[in-house]
Amino acid sequence: MGCGKKRSENMTAPSVHTITADTWVKVATNITTCVIWKMSSKPNVYMQTYRMTGGAAPTDLSDAVPIFQGIDYMTITAAAAIDVYIYAKNLNGKVRVDA
Repeated sequence: MGCGKKRSENMTAPSVHTITADTWVKVATNITTCVIWKMSSKPNVYMQTYRMTGGAAPTDLSDAVPIFQGIDYMTITAAAAIDVYIYAKNLNGKVRVDA
């Protein structure tokens, strides 16, 4: 389960996001834990970054971290609430977020 909460504690349903090629897409907001699942085999490279909730969206790849290298999911945990962004390099992609 994503969010570090029991299902009964207002956990949201999983959400699916199309990630437009070469564009940062916010896939989760105001979370402390989530699991991101790769839903498409293309592109080969996905990147992830975060901002403190309410912060400005990323505009470049300077603090991007490659994800889904040999696995189809990534767990994200933060001490304070964050917004999570995903970037698909060169091709559109798709992810599911359990938060």
